[in-house]
Amino acid sequence: MTKEQWNAIKNRDKRYDDLFFYGLKTTKHVCRPSCPSRLCNPKNVVIFDSLEDAVKKGYTPCLKCRPEKGNWQGSKAELAESAKELMRADYREKFSLKEIAGKLYVNESYLLRTFKEVTGQTMLEFYNHTRCSAAKELLTRNELSISYISDCVGYASPSHFTRIFREIYGCTPSKYRKDYIRSLG
Repeated sequence: MTKEQWNAIKNRDKRYDDLFFYGLKTTKHVCRPSCPSRLCNPKNVVIFDSLEDAVKKGYTPCLKCRPEKGNWQGSKAELAESAKELMRADYREKFSLKEIAGKLYVNESYLLRTFKEVTGQTMLEFYNHTRCSAAKELLTRNELSISYISDCVGYASPSHFTRIFREIYGCTPSKYRKDYIRSLG
């Protein structure tokens, strides 16, 4: 192992991912240089040019850094994306952090922190954006009332829906609809 390789491991430098992999003699796991696991003792490290070489030598891919997944962004990004998928699928339902965290088998506060860290927005902000985006589609249909659309996208009251929609898009749902119809004509 070179000093440069050890510095890449020690600093968890993503720039070295896929340039080399390191195995741990003690656990027989193989990792990317950016692996978030606890820093290992350099005397237990074996360097590999490829993941295939490590697997041939009996090492198994690490579950934290997932070296077998080429474009994997990390466990936190994967968790945030899974949470987004659940919220997109259930946006008509009342937001339940407990339910989402339970489906993902993680602690609620960890999920909130991780989601904010990865996406830059809170889960509730994402949830409201998802709902209001669906509402924009429905607002293009003039025969649907604002109250009906509010209910369709999961808001308990039209006034709450209108307040959230205005916060996100800077106008009320009625104004959005009028501007949309005007743009067609």
